[in-house]
Amino acid sequence: MRRIVMAAALVLLAACNSGPVVVDGSSKDAAEKSIAEMTAALPDPQKREFETAIDMGWSLSEIAGKTADEIVALARAKMVAELKQQTVPDLQARIAPAEAAVEEAKKGEGSAKRFLAGISLLNPDLTWRQNTDGSPAPLLTFNMKNDTSEAIQTIVFVAKVGPGGKDKAPWIDQRFTFKFVEAVTTGESKFVFVTPDLSLAGNANALAARDAGKGAYRYSIDFVSVADLNGRVIMDDEAVAKAEAELQAARDALAAAEAEIARLEAGGSIVAP
Repeated sequence: MRRIVMAAALVLLAACNSGPVVVDGSSKDAAEKSIAEMTAALPDPQKREFETAIDMGWSLSEIAGKTADEIVALARAKMVAELKQQTVPDLQARIAPAEAAVEEAKKGEGSAKRFLAGISLLNPDLTWRQNTDGSPAPLLTFNMKNDTSEAIQTIVFVAKVGPGGKDKAPWIDQRFTFKFVEAVTTGESKFVFVTPDLSLAGNANALAARDAGKGAYRYSIDFVSVADLNGRVIMDDEAVAKAEAELQAARDALAAAEAEIARLEAGGSIVAP
């Protein structure tokens, strides 16, 4: 009988030494003290779970008398509810507009080609100068004639300059944005000049062009987008790719949210990885 009494006393002593097992709801100070003691008594990763749950913010009435596991479960349920009631509906609402944007962009592909047919690029040339420090500086130039019905203020294009022969790597391969001082109106021709950046990977072989004869140059200038004097994009050759990327991003985000709900409902950790 004495052995049983001693064992019971030891259990009681261990319980006393382990600190509170529930949040003390008698006052704010008592709650904070009990939470600190509960946190200190927990091993990792339970401690990180509990700290994450507490940091989500609760009224004292919501967590008073609850164990660490119960508060973590409460936090998990809150996270699931927010995902189901806010995140998922918001992401679902993005899908239909994104799908519509893809269809609209595909419809515009034909008009983009017709628009580009009204732009002529004349006399492309690559010349070399010297910077103030004596280093070589290339200058790519051409004239742009606008036979479209729109005034053009800004052009984005990819320029490639390379040796003759389609299978040879270009000396210069760079994307440029050029804004005219004044818009190029219908029927006008204006001068375009850009300076290739020799530090870019696409221009790694640019210096090889300095010793090439004029007949050795092959020019390729492909328009990416064109904007009018108000900044309105008239033509965007990447519109379909951009719209499809937005749609895929929306679908991926929705799938990730749904997977997170399933993970949490299965008892997964509430601690962000």
